[in-house]
Amino acid sequence: MSKTMKITVTFEDEKGETIVTKESVRTVPYIEEIDEQGFRAAFHDLETAVLESRKEACDGAVSEYIENMSQKKQNFKVAKTGE
Repeated sequence: MSKTMKITVTFEDEKGETIVTKESVRTVPYIEEIDEQGFRAAFHDLETAVLESRKEACDGAVSEYIENMSQKKQNFKVAKTGE
């Protein structure tokens, strides 16, 4: 019986309002799988799930954050020049 792990990355502004949130979900081994697979194999599965999930959540959040900031910068330039 596997368990679910969720890793969430959130960017917030100075007011505490969320700008970007990305979540990654993976299944991880639980006691039964550790007994069946052995500790090393189960630990490898857990470690792989954590690393992949963290990378997915962080990369997605950073990418979306940069995209949002780029759009805001373009809108700011347009508003400043009055075009």
